[in-house]
Amino acid sequence: MRSHSRRPGGPGPRGPPRKILRWLRDLERFSSEELTSAPIGDGWRTRIVYEVRRAPRLISQVGAAPPETPRALRATHLEALRRGLPWSPASLTLHFAALRRFARWAGNPVAADGRAWAVPSGSAGRRRWLAREQMLRLYRSAKGRERVLLALEGFNGLRRVEVLRLRLKDLDFDRQRLRVLGKGRHGGKWRVLPMFSETARVLRPLAGSAEPEAHVIPLSRSGADLVLRRAARRAGFPAAGLQVSHHDLRRTFGRLAHKAGMDLVQLKNLYGHSSLDQTVHYIGLDEDEMRAGLERLADFIGSVERSRSSGTR
Repeated sequence: MRSHSRRPGGPGPRGPPRKILRWLRDLERFSSEELTSAPIGDGWRTRIVYEVRRAPRLISQVGAAPPETPRALRATHLEALRRGLPWSPASLTLHFAALRRFARWAGNPVAADGRAWAVPSGSAGRRRWLAREQMLRLYRSAKGRERVLLALEGFNGLRRVEVLRLRLKDLDFDRQRLRVLGKGRHGGKWRVLPMFSETARVLRPLAGSAEPEAHVIPLSRSGADLVLRRAARRAGFPAAGLQVSHHDLRRTFGRLAHKAGMDLVQLKNLYGHSSLDQTVHYIGLDEDEMRAGLERLADFIGSVERSRSSGTR
């Protein structure tokens, strides 16, 4: 009887590339040797494994060759992640913390290089907004699913997690409204929001295209990041030195809406914020007021100097 066993290297189910398998084998050792007995919570232990597991794929996505082992991780890989991922400083810091622990376990000298792991100076805690023209350029350059994501975040102010939770049954085109489930590990609060006109236009073709329980954008968080990065690249943002994250789009929505005359209370409710102070800080009105105050002070001091000069003549 002829054997049907497959020869090594012959056709068959494809698994992860050999390089990734080496990384995953080291991750398994790291988890059992380092994390199992570490005095950390189960949540953080699980998150470290998740962040380390996806690192080679993320490094590939930003255009660098992924390392085969944690000892092969270099500062150039970290720089590629910093430049290529449209993440907030908090997300990048968390990812780097997990990778750094993996590298330290493997005896990689890069783990001791603080500069290699630093979030770029001035990025942490910095709020970014797009100018009106930049937002329009980004949106006009987007296609398909990219436009849906940009409309929901940039024109309706939704968080990434809210966009990814949105289902077709949550779209009410008769009243042009969205039912949005807010942030929270086990689900936040529901709120009902009016759809921006352009948001309704790009969402309408989805009506009736699938089951009501289907997600509007059936992607993971990293998949949504890739969609945004692709839209930014098409708009020429990287070449111009511009960065954009999901939260940048949400902040941009509020800043532009307020400049267009939207009341702060309305904006607070659209955002789902707990206080007006949070909304004021979020869209940068506090910074604007401080800057305007300094400009008034500069004018005042300038007039004082002119008065003193004229008085000494």
